[in-house]
Amino acid sequence: MNLSPRHRYWVLVFTVFFAASIFVGCGPRGTDGETDTKVTGEETETILLPGDVPLEMVRIPVGTFLMGRYPGEQDSRDSEDPRHEVTIGYDFWMGKYTVTKRQWTAVMRTNPWAGQIWVLDDPDSPAVYVSWNDAQDFIAALNAHIVTTGQGVGNVRLPSEAEWEYACRAGTTTRFYWGDDPDYTQLNDYAWHRGNREGTYAHVVGQKLPNAWGFYDMSGNVWEWCEDNWHGNYNGAPADGSAWVDSPRGSNPLFRGGGWSTPSLCRSAYRNFIDHPSATSYLSGFRLAR
Repeated sequence: MNLSPRHRYWVLVFTVFFAASIFVGCGPRGTDGETDTKVTGEETETILLPGDVPLEMVRIPVGTFLMGRYPGEQDSRDSEDPRHEVTIGYDFWMGKYTVTKRQWTAVMRTNPWAGQIWVLDDPDSPAVYVSWNDAQDFIAALNAHIVTTGQGVGNVRLPSEAEWEYACRAGTTTRFYWGDDPDYTQLNDYAWHRGNREGTYAHVVGQKLPNAWGFYDMSGNVWEWCEDNWHGNYNGAPADGSAWVDSPRGSNPLFRGGGWSTPSLCRSAYRNFIDHPSATSYLSGFRLAR
């Protein structure tokens, strides 16, 4: 059938509109009929480290959450106050797992945990005995590798404390990302901690259940460095998800996650710090963001 140029134009417009409506309609839906941007864990990217060692990251969408402990939260601390609203107005990516020994060695060609106490000799367990400064050196080397291998922009970094808690909570407001768990009976399913560890070391990543957004070991196993300096409470904290950094950067670096220690420290709101960015521990590791 021969169509005039005018008719061909309108047929093309209709076709594009129809295809776009199908594409949008196939997206995940919220209860109000709007597209649900809270669905995560479905979009991942893999950075190939030297030797083609994979580092998998999960996309996290924009959103607003309540950061800090809720009033009367069991076993909570004053440093988790005041509870405040944080709006993260940008998508970002975070590591599905903490950085492992295999990944560290691929990038840095070192093994700082060698000869140290309480270390599991398994390449897929977390890289430990790495300080906040060490994590920054890893990030610099990784970003250079990303650029030189044509894998995009070198924008990998440590997460801000707000980004970390947003990813950890995965839409929850309870003590843990699986619920309040007042007797810590469910903790064994989600975290390595003092009560269920199989040895005095951080365990292989990804063995416990993930949170709703597909992140593993956000509670327990190792402490995870954040970009922020420590502040004793949230008075004056940024409300946009950015890192709360004073001068000098890296002083009193902050970490989250609880490590394989006391169960109450594995709560989503718990936070702590160490007094120097060069300090290391069998409990300290890190997770990447970009």
